[in-house]
Amino acid sequence: MSPQLAKLTEQLLKYNDAIWQIAEQTSKTAEQPDFFSKVKPFADEVKQVVDEWKKEALVWIESARPKHVHLQQIEAAGENIEKIAIEAFYPSNKLRRIKQFHQSIEYTLLLVKKRLSEENSDK
Repeated sequence: MSPQLAKLTEQLLKYNDAIWQIAEQTSKTAEQPDFFSKVKPFADEVKQVVDEWKKEALVWIESARPKHVHLQQIEAAGENIEKIAIEAFYPSNKLRRIKQFHQSIEYTLLLVKKRLSEENSDK
């Protein structure tokens, strides 16, 4: 098991939930955020974790061959979380669409987490 991948997966689950909360709050207040003081720092933080997570996940997928976890899923989850990390701040984006991305990302992250724990319990 990759402890680093497990840690990064947990971080992304937290970011994913934070993004959903930001989106819900934004839809209520309809405020336009300051891009450089609010949106960009948060999106950069998420991107940094996503980049590291994708690298770790790629190595893990190639070595462990986890059941039902594929590189395309990892790529899509990474791209989607980066996308909604920005979109969540803007009230013009539909909450329903962000919720769909949120659920899709969460599914992939929980699957990775589950496969990592199964791998750990097999040893």
